[in-house]
Amino acid sequence: MRLAIATLGCKTNSYESAAIASAFPEGWELVDFSTAADVYIVNTCTVTGRTDFKSRNLIRKALARKAQDPSVKVVVTGCFAQRHPLEVAELGEVDLIVDNQSKADIWDLLNGSANHFRDASEATSFRYAPVTAMLDRSRAFQKVQDGCGLFCAYCAVSHARGPSRSARLTDVLAQARLFVRSAYREIVLGGVNLGLYRDGETDLTDLLGEMKKIEGLELIRLSSLEPQLVTQRLLEELASGSIYCPHLHLSLQSGSETVLKRMGRRYGAEDFERLVAQIVTRIPQVAIGADVIVGFPGETDTEFDETRRLVESLPFAYLHVFSYSKRSGTPAAAMPDQIPSFVKKERSNILLNISGRKTADYQKHLLDEHVTLRGVVESVHSGVATMLSDHFVRAYTKDRVEPGSVVAVIPTHIHSDGLMGDLARGKKN
Repeated sequence: MRLAIATLGCKTNSYESAAIASAFPEGWELVDFSTAADVYIVNTCTVTGRTDFKSRNLIRKALARKAQDPSVKVVVTGCFAQRHPLEVAELGEVDLIVDNQSKADIWDLLNGSANHFRDASEATSFRYAPVTAMLDRSRAFQKVQDGCGLFCAYCAVSHARGPSRSARLTDVLAQARLFVRSAYREIVLGGVNLGLYRDGETDLTDLLGEMKKIEGLELIRLSSLEPQLVTQRLLEELASGSIYCPHLHLSLQSGSETVLKRMGRRYGAEDFERLVAQIVTRIPQVAIGADVIVGFPGETDTEFDETRRLVESLPFAYLHVFSYSKRSGTPAAAMPDQIPSFVKKERSNILLNISGRKTADYQKHLLDEHVTLRGVVESVHSGVATMLSDHFVRAYTKDRVEPGSVVAVIPTHIHSDGLMGDLARGKKN
């Protein structure tokens, strides 16, 4: 029997797709979504209008397979399905539409268990479903937190994921050990709003302190963090050992105080500047990335220029730039002065150009300072091994190494598509 899973969106979705697959019994083969399968599962995303479009497109592709073979089962879950189950149902003969909290039950639902689709607001506890292997990834993505009650004006995810809730520390450590036993050497901790993690008195900093004790775990990376949730204790912990990747991704969204207020964000541009200065002081050679939204309703040329000047002034390694996308049911969707698409595209291109320069400058800095890059080998082709390093730049080596091993690369020159290094002065594990 063949299972095909298509995953859109965040690292949380990637972990949940792995949990879905792990629940299927021995004898099921995981195949590419573009090939023939007996069950197609689409794990959707709704962060932008573009991901809504991609979700619908993948559902239609699965339904086309079902039209050719009526025995095929089509299952749709994820944030787009959570927010728009009726729209999913109208696309065709979908067998199951499963809410976010019940993803890990899909195998049982296909075999007769009752499917009670629940509103996201009803999700009050964290569902832990053990995962032994990711789907085609050399690093393990581990979800430790779900939901977000901050309800920023532009965001649909809070509506799709429900209130914040966290995994028990014992479950987090058990899952991490499972990954290590499955030969994963790097774990990326994630959540809908990772900085909100809390199990009783245990916060994210405490969790990291426990995880670094796990024998065989060599790298821990954090996914995106809200700036106001990055504490001094957390920075001290991240600076305390080489197990933590010197890489932080922050949700900036705008460099304009007035836009940030309209967005409902809980920090200002000056707060963000101070945080970046603290990070750079505590974690040398750190790679700092940021999410930025252009074209939020009412964003003037002056407000956009405030964002441009802020990102120009800060030592970013890269930017993820998004054009504002109207999300139904959010306050921003009803705001006046929606920005035309061509203006959003122009502003996006300006920031993407800045991002390209920032990345080149950061790579040159790593090269000039002879910084050692560590990471998990993802693949080896034609004698060249590639990895995503702890500093979030791609590194290459021609040394003999195996996929899944942790290697150290001291870069000797910048290649056209990243950094290429020489392992002679590095180390292999």
